[in-house]
Amino acid sequence: MPSEYNPEVFGGEMSEVREFDSLDEANEILALMMRHWNTIAGTLFKDEIYVPLLLEDQNGVVHGNDWARGFMRGTYMRHQGWVELVQDDEHGGCLIPVMMLHHEHDEDPEMRPEPISPERREQVIAGMAAGLLGAYRYFKAKREAYAAAASKRETRHKPAKVGRNDPCPCGSGKKYKKCCGSAMTN
Repeated sequence: MPSEYNPEVFGGEMSEVREFDSLDEANEILALMMRHWNTIAGTLFKDEIYVPLLLEDQNGVVHGNDWARGFMRGTYMRHQGWVELVQDDEHGGCLIPVMMLHHEHDEDPEMRPEPISPERREQVIAGMAAGLLGAYRYFKAKREAYAAAASKRETRHKPAKVGRNDPCPCGSGKKYKKCCGSAMTN
């Protein structure tokens, strides 16, 4: 929900860290953020690759590290779910390009990948975009499986409604209203 991720985007509660010139300015910025979120969600929903907006350095080179750090920061908001994806033997590899760029300049040398050449960087960034779609598919399948299981639980626990003039489910042969149904009204 925006109320959950906006403090991450702004570095704290907006009222505490950002002063807008007007309500219109605040609404415009929040509307742009929602439009961007909807663009990403809509692209992934159509099962298409979303290519992230990446910053260029002063030489016009796109590194992708800032984006990868921001993405990984976002994963900490639902850490356990992302850990499950990373540990999934079949699907976990989709995040390797993001992790490579995230850890490229890590203080801990053990976390750094091998140096990334300019040609390899282009491949890693393309893999990162494809990996986002892979992550989306993974979580979509999880949501659908959860919804299906919840639907089965609801169906299984929902007793059939007995009408007043239906045969009583106790098997007496009487109408429900003259048998067990009458006990409910007394």
